[in-house]
Amino acid sequence: MALDSYSDLVAAIVDRMNDASLEAQAPEFIRLAEASFNRRLFNLESEGTATIAADASIPLPTDFLTLKTIWLDTDPRTLLQPMSQDDLSRYYAVQTTGKPQNYAFAADGIILAPSPDDTYTVTMTYVRSLAPLSEVNTTNWLLEKHPDLYLYGSLVEAEIRGWNDERAGLINSRLEGIIAEINQSGLKRRTAGGMRMRSSVQERI
Repeated sequence: MALDSYSDLVAAIVDRMNDASLEAQAPEFIRLAEASFNRRLFNLESEGTATIAADASIPLPTDFLTLKTIWLDTDPRTLLQPMSQDDLSRYYAVQTTGKPQNYAFAADGIILAPSPDDTYTVTMTYVRSLAPLSEVNTTNWLLEKHPDLYLYGSLVEAEIRGWNDERAGLINSRLEGIIAEINQSGLKRRTAGGMRMRSSVQERI
């Protein structure tokens, strides 16, 4: 059975569960599996880049999950250093402007400090959340590359909801193995070129 699309995945889940009455619940199993994937997968395909006009507060990308690096597009580029929101408020207690050096997360995005005194752009690399599968969004990079992960992850969620299949232990073991393989592959690709030192404040592209 092909696993090239959302409908293929739903059909495969129902086939493995051998119960057509559970077809209506298959989308829920997929959604819960995706939530777990977002928390547990670390792979280059899940990383993205966004360039945003710098302001005192900047929005996060709609698919933002976790920040990796953020910098000002200066020459040399200026890596912004993290602070808590409280520390940022204390350190920049007086409203000042200048070339931003620090950032803090806020409920609606990221705060830069000091507030930009000129026109800058900010570039960030970040971990993207999965584009959820649906009848409209029928595929994504994870289903295309790792359809077995989607299937086993969905079946584990079905088991949690009371599917009670005697193969549950094997299914969960296979799921854990696939996640480990994907994360290990991502780690190897990141370190294939060797590690290099990075300045704590500035780095030339």
